[in-house]
Amino acid sequence: MRVGVLGINHKLANLGLREVLAKTCQKRLGHSHTIHGEHSFLLLSTCNRTEIYFSSEDLAASHSYLLNILRNEVAEDFDQKLYSYFGKDCLHHLSRVAAGLDSAIVAETEIQGQVRMAYEAAQEQHALPYELHYLFQKTLGISKKVRSVLPQVPGLPNIEHAVFGIGQHVFKQSKNVNILFIGASEINERVLNYLTNKGMSNISLCNRSQEHCHPLAEKYGIACKGWNEIVQWPNYDWVILGTKAPDFLIKSTDLTKGDGSKKLIIDLAVPRNAEPTLAHHPKITLFNLDQLNRHLQTRNKKMVKSLLSAEALTESLVAKQIEMFNEKEQHRLKFALASA
Repeated sequence: MRVGVLGINHKLANLGLREVLAKTCQKRLGHSHTIHGEHSFLLLSTCNRTEIYFSSEDLAASHSYLLNILRNEVAEDFDQKLYSYFGKDCLHHLSRVAAGLDSAIVAETEIQGQVRMAYEAAQEQHALPYELHYLFQKTLGISKKVRSVLPQVPGLPNIEHAVFGIGQHVFKQSKNVNILFIGASEINERVLNYLTNKGMSNISLCNRSQEHCHPLAEKYGIACKGWNEIVQWPNYDWVILGTKAPDFLIKSTDLTKGDGSKKLIIDLAVPRNAEPTLAHHPKITLFNLDQLNRHLQTRNKKMVKSLLSAEALTESLVAKQIEMFNEKEQHRLKFALASA
């Protein structure tokens, strides 16, 4: 199978390096740049990973081409923090990713949709080679079967739990705080749903598109703000950010000398939406995604047995798909030789 992947994730690199590589890959290898000569690429970029899947007649040449792009664009030394997989190993890796087995929060469900969206977005731009179609289609099928054997254990902590818990710690009377969500992303809606179920109602949503803002505002009974109102974030007690943006959306320079009230900022985005220097302000508590993930390590420990079963099932399903792929290739080769 002529497929490979070059990537970086939360296990090997800190947030700063992941941020730089995510921006570089989006700029040079985003959905509008999926073809270069004989090389075909598909970018998967999430909060915890940036991966470029590729297919060509010469996988080593494609791999070198990608490495050269990153080396020319990124000043920091990063080669030893990258990983690469080819053929069967690539299929196995993506299957683990899509099933949530390689996530910072193990068995999380959002990643499967992100894999599907990356695949669909790439298809809209260019005709992908057969091998990339096979890789993603079979991966999504495998991950669905693997997820079906993972138990839905109630009470396991997730991002929503962590965000709410931090809010309760910072604001003792958390139901009365004035909250601003920036971005109508899936992760923001999950947190929004959780907070409203906990009785919080003094919430506003600021989003680029009012078309996406108004339905959420109506669904949860919150205020919808225009994108130009983002500069008013210092007027809120608690700001939760989770949207795609090339630059910081909120900065230290937005604050005035009179901004002395206690504030909590939770940045769920990679690249980050909040300028890191905001953490130096004496009245601001800033949490990024990596810090939240560290709050959730107990989840991984509680799922050890079920995760081992899921890993074994993944390996078995991948082996079957590789066997089927090889059989199809042999039949196709025999047909081609017979027709020659």
